[in-house]
Amino acid sequence: MARRRQYHGELKCREVFDIKIRKNVFYPTVLMILAFSGCYFFNDELVSKASDWMNQAFNQTLGWFYLVVALFLVIVTALALFSKFGKSRIGGSEAKPMLSTWNWFAVVLCTTIAAGLIFWGACEPIYHLMEPPEFLGLKPGSHESAVFSMTTMFLHWTITPYAIYGIPALAFAFAVYNRRRAFSFSSCIVEAVPKAGGERPASIIDSLCVFSTVMGMIASLGQGILSIAGGITEITERQASKTTWILIGITIAVVFTVSACSGVLKGIKWISNINTVFLLGLLLFVFIAGPAAYIIQLSLESFGVYIDNFFTRSLMMGAGSGSGWSYFWTISTFANWMAWAPVTGMFLGKISYGHSVRSFIGINILASAAASGLWINIFGGTAISQQLHGVDLYGKMESAGMESAVYTMLENLPAGMVLVPVLVIVVLLSIVTAADSTTNVLGNLCCQGEEQEAGMIFVKVVWGVLLGAMSILMVCSKGIAGIKMISVIGGIPAVFLLLLSGISLLKNIMLVSAGNGQPVDAIDKKQDK
Repeated sequence: MARRRQYHGELKCREVFDIKIRKNVFYPTVLMILAFSGCYFFNDELVSKASDWMNQAFNQTLGWFYLVVALFLVIVTALALFSKFGKSRIGGSEAKPMLSTWNWFAVVLCTTIAAGLIFWGACEPIYHLMEPPEFLGLKPGSHESAVFSMTTMFLHWTITPYAIYGIPALAFAFAVYNRRRAFSFSSCIVEAVPKAGGERPASIIDSLCVFSTVMGMIASLGQGILSIAGGITEITERQASKTTWILIGITIAVVFTVSACSGVLKGIKWISNINTVFLLGLLLFVFIAGPAAYIIQLSLESFGVYIDNFFTRSLMMGAGSGSGWSYFWTISTFANWMAWAPVTGMFLGKISYGHSVRSFIGINILASAAASGLWINIFGGTAISQQLHGVDLYGKMESAGMESAVYTMLENLPAGMVLVPVLVIVVLLSIVTAADSTTNVLGNLCCQGEEQEAGMIFVKVVWGVLLGAMSILMVCSKGIAGIKMISVIGGIPAVFLLLLSGISLLKNIMLVSAGNGQPVDAIDKKQDK
């Protein structure tokens, strides 16, 4: 028996380390991240100047491109929802869902919000309230600025960003499960770039996906570190130091790496269900304890203005004003969503097997956007109300950092101090869920084949270490400015990949619609013949 256990142990160990790594995907990206980290460690000022120059040059020449692509993905979402393509089932008419509707929604919600919405949900509305763009001529702290603030939050955190995630996810699911293509992002852009399915193009495309996502994850992990540190500061009344940030970053990296190595759905499903209960409970408490009537009134008015001016706001640049507001906020926010989108989309597509296209859009885009909007209404509305009625959240943000806004807001509610540690737990679980799911897909992309779960443990551990180290480095050296800078860098290759995935899905929508609503698996059989 002892020899048998030893044999199985050796076999398991061999499976972990005897893996078929996609060398053209894994090593170039790892070396690029290590080189960036090394340069930043030895001369962070030079790297910062180079990155700032690249960001500024790209924003001034192609910043508008982010906005156009984001709006295009929203339009494709509407076409997929209301066309005959919406009746198609992912995986074919006989496919059975791998997750129940509740578990599916919980995983999608917790995977997509990460720590971003929790971090920005209170501080961003206050910033827009007190520093609206000069070219609009709004008075800071006015009712008009409050409405502008909420409409901006709707733009940055609801339908558009979830379309940025949803369209590549749907294109990937359709390509892999219905077209029977390889587990590669290149599979979902073949209709736009026919040669993308080749081995070399696929490696290049997947390398770009990995690079973009790693940059986006570093930014989100950095937000999570700062947010948790802000909560610890409020609880202990001791200002967070770099040592605190390092310890938090290490804890997050260890937890999500261990969870990712436990299997694609085991860890994620368990954490997501717990976190969703926390999120809903926190929302309900803040709504009841906060200015409920004001929240409802401001939300309804702002949502009406948002719908009425959707296209105008979606493409607002402030051309000729000399203002950098759109670059710093809308473009950098969309860039961060886009940096995550290719690999997050692959994960969302992977777990959507067995559901219809309309169900996919309903859960991944509409329901998730509604949940995000609910958070914005309650947390953003409460923060704005407090700022307008004597609680200086804006001043606290300037003195203690943006991460302090949400905790200060909670402290000014009845029994609010009880909510501070709860929010810290929610932030930790949210970032772990998002990082867990993304690390799983990074493992898929960097290894030969989709099902080498044991072999991918090594790759997942490598990414866990690199992501944790890079997020700590950026937070300790540059703070929020570094987080925004690195997210924009990650969004540069991603925006082109998302455009191609949208074009490919649009062609599939037209193909299915031309087939008189014929089931997709039947069309596939004809093509195979």
